[in-house]
Amino acid sequence: MATSVPVFAQETVKKKGASPAAYEHASDQAIFNRVGDWFATIGKSPEEKEAILAERRAKRAAEKAEKEAEKAKKQTEKETRAAKKEAEGKKKELEKSVREQKEKVKKMFKK
Repeated sequence: MATSVPVFAQETVKKKGASPAAYEHASDQAIFNRVGDWFATIGKSPEEKEAILAERRAKRAAEKAEKEAEKAKKQTEKETRAAKKEAEGKKKELEKSVREQKEKVKKMFKK
């Protein structure tokens, strides 16, 4: 038992994921995009390079926006289904409650 206590203490100190310094130096552009851009612009004039890079960045931004929109759509659909299911459950509960109340009223008037 004495040996397990220090192990637990060390576990709480460890953090998972990248360090804050790594996030500071991270780029929005992935390495494979930068390599592809380099191959696409090698041997081109500076004006051509800028045009090619701008076109490729715009295409990536459009794809990213489309992907995020699709993700948001799926999330909305999921939430809608969950809300609909919850509403159906509450409706059934209310119907059951109404039936029970009707039965109580009928029993009261039969006496």
